Amino acid sequence: MTTPSASCSACCSSAASSWSVLLGLLLVGSLFLVAGCRLSTSTAAEPGGTEYVVFLDLSQSIRADDRAILKEALTGQIVPTLEPGDRLLIAPITDRTLTGFHPLVDATLPPMPGFNGWTDNLLKHKKQVKEIETQIPKAREGIDKQIDAIFARHDASARTDILSSLLLTEKLFHRVAQRKVLVLMSDMIEDYEPYRFQHVSWTPDATGKLIDNLDKEGMIPNLSGVCVYVAGASANSPMQAEQIAGFWQAYFKRARADMDMSRYAHVLLHWPPSDACTF
Repeated sequence: MTTPSASCSACCSSAASSWSVLLGLLLVGSLFLVAGCRLSTSTAAEPGGTEYVVFLDLSQSIRADDRAILKEALTGQIVPTLEPGDRLLIAPITDRTLTGFHPLVDATLPPMPGFNGWTDNLLKHKKQVKEIETQIPKAREGIDKQIDAIFARHDASARTDILSSLLLTEKLFHRVAQRKVLVLMSDMIEDYEPYRFQHVSWTPDATGKLIDNLDKEGMIPNLSGVCVYVAGASANSPMQAEQIAGFWQAYFKRARADMDMSRYAHVLLHWPPSDACTF
């Protein structure tokens, strides 16, 4: 025969066990909820894409056949690789780069929508993605038309102020959190007082002295985190081309940019940028 005290003890033990099970279920449910929230956050799209800045040399030193090469690099290589959320800014290298800056093209492709598994409708999200996929080719076509208009004009600057363009690059990329890519489309022959490369005597120590002088005068920007390409590099002789290339290699090293000399050429090489190119 069960005594009243034994019956009460069994009842309390059963109630305690039930509460333990309930608390355990609540704890497991909370863990699943937290994990679900983390999962839904991780599936959201990252804000923005790559920021591309292209400085285009429109000075009189650029020959017609070289202009055609640069145009092909823009429309045949750069624009086709633009992805949703990418921004492309094209600006001229002139003798008034700092005082008369005006972008020739400033276009941002529509970004892909993010997706939250807890709050977003999957079918609606897929529809939005398809709409963006339809808009991207049209956006690229619009950029191509703007580039056609640039090269259809015949205006050209008398001088080439590349150094000022690079100072402006630092300002353009200021506080940009996304990937930053700079493309210089130029013969890379600075032709603006007091630095006119055609008149520089490229002795063994000339490059170092010139870099130090530019640094003292605040003419070397901070381009850390910027992936640099050069297309259009040229000179009057192979020796001069090598000397000028050596200057720019030292310059970009001092500016802390990601500049591999395999990306410095007469044409645009190794495009699009690999993941190893500063991200």
